[in-house]
Amino acid sequence: MNNPLRRSVLLLFTLVLMVFATGCEQILEELPFLQGSQPTIAPTATTSPIVTPMPQTTLTATVPELDPYKITLWLPPDFDPENGTPAGNLLKEQLEAFKTDHEEFTLNIRIKAPTGDGGMLDTLTTASLAAPGVVPGIIIMPRTEFEKAARNGLLMPIDITEFSGETATYLPYAEAMTLVKGTRYGLPFSGDALCMAYKPNEVAYPHTKWRELVQVNVKVTAFPASDPRGLMQTLLYMSLDGDFGGDETRIVLDEQALQQSLLLLSDGSTANAFPTWLSDYSTFEQSWESLLNSNATYAIIWASQYLAESPDTVTISSLPAWEYTSYTLADGWVLAFPQTSAEQFAEYQLLAEYLLNSEFQGGWTESMGFLPVTEEAFSQWKNSEVSGILFDISKTAHPLPGNFILSEIGPLFNQATIEMIRKQTTYIESSNKILKALSE
Repeated sequence: MNNPLRRSVLLLFTLVLMVFATGCEQILEELPFLQGSQPTIAPTATTSPIVTPMPQTTLTATVPELDPYKITLWLPPDFDPENGTPAGNLLKEQLEAFKTDHEEFTLNIRIKAPTGDGGMLDTLTTASLAAPGVVPGIIIMPRTEFEKAARNGLLMPIDITEFSGETATYLPYAEAMTLVKGTRYGLPFSGDALCMAYKPNEVAYPHTKWRELVQVNVKVTAFPASDPRGLMQTLLYMSLDGDFGGDETRIVLDEQALQQSLLLLSDGSTANAFPTWLSDYSTFEQSWESLLNSNATYAIIWASQYLAESPDTVTISSLPAWEYTSYTLADGWVLAFPQTSAEQFAEYQLLAEYLLNSEFQGGWTESMGFLPVTEEAFSQWKNSEVSGILFDISKTAHPLPGNFILSEIGPLFNQATIEMIRKQTTYIESSNKILKALSE
């Protein structure tokens, strides 16, 4: 029975099976033709014992038509404009302003988890294959998921000159955060950076160089020595101009920078500036708590951790430098455009420029506890003292290495940091182990 009916039924069955297999229940909500009852096929009449061919029957599935005046925006739960927070209210007001100025458009706001089954990347992948009509116009994603989406061909490359002139002042780390294999696939939305926190009533003048922090009898500096991603060692290595080679399939480390960074950890452990109990810390939240509980004098934390609480007894500063220039690592969120037509893209740009407006970005990031990605947005902060410190930190920031690099070096750097803190081996031996592991 090789006929159009059978092929249509098989195609419909395969599509339903694929959607259910991915667990993307929300796609089913937007695909009415997948929720209807099975089509009724009229029985074939016969007039003789000879079986006659089945009449040609055409099955038509009601695929949702794309509404050219409907813009779908995917947001993570923390950015929900209906969550009642000050930041949520500001975003809601900005979206309302867009609707007032562009009455011809309707906005469809969808809240999705950043990661995991049914999350942004998972759903975007499934929708792109099974139901292109429900792919969002704009999506705001964490940098790690954004990189995966770009590499999987799910996002549109963009030309920054097509947007407002404000984007020319993006901070260097923020602009670099949107590049994947040298191509821009999004626009920075907000950031975060590692910094140093301390209590000014205990520290009049914080140390400004790493070597000053590892002298004998110096105060304790807390950081997560057991961080699975090995970010402390990554930070020290990169701040010594250590790179990872130009081949995305193979990592090559700078041996001198690797040894120097491990030596600092070893010397800090010997001086008890990095005590053994740091090897029990796997998160920057633990570093923050150790400062608040006075177990440490300094703590390496994310700026967002400080901004979430902003206790009067604590302040923040740039990270120490090896010589004269501070260096830190940054992460953040990116506004991107899933694959769409050129005509629709022009419409999505209108909404994007409202979301990237400096005045809105200034108020929203301050309320949200994130770093602005432009100098103009920093100037909108009401707390100019804190914004001045954060702006200085942002100017020294560099984006985290890409997903492949972190997945390869993270476990190795993590183990090496633990070995240095626990004095289990020498920095030379630890360095050699890392280089050998990467060469195999």
